[in-house]
Amino acid sequence: MKLTVVLAGKVRDTDYQRILNDYAMRLNSFVNFEFKELKVAEDHPLKDKEIAKLLELGKDGYTIAMDVNGESHTSESFANFLNETLNIKKNLVFYIGGAFGLGKEFVCRCDKLISLSRMTMAHKVALLVLMEQIYRAFTIISGHPYHK
Repeated sequence: MKLTVVLAGKVRDTDYQRILNDYAMRLNSFVNFEFKELKVAEDHPLKDKEIAKLLELGKDGYTIAMDVNGESHTSESFANFLNETLNIKKNLVFYIGGAFGLGKEFVCRCDKLISLSRMTMAHKVALLVLMEQIYRAFTIISGHPYHK
């Protein structure tokens, strides 16, 4: 089982990086976890070559775009989704877009869309929320008391 989170952009803030590293370490106790940042231009929507790079990173996995129009979950239903999907697919790849999002062309190629919120948030905030919710999901699945 492998779970990858791909950010179309970079997290430059060292405080965020420290927290993200902490969640990455926690997640590795449950699953083979990897976080990847893909450098993309920040002044325009994703271009074809950037989309191709994102798709390449998810070629062997079940791809999930984080998108405001995606399916909403409670923490418990997200844990169920994660558990069921990992049992079938084995490799999951979550994508978070930068300032211009992931773009319709890319999102249409993903297997699933999930929304963290109907509100727009900075990509580094979305990344932190996603990693915390993935960790929370694994604690729910394993019966760990973190969720309480």
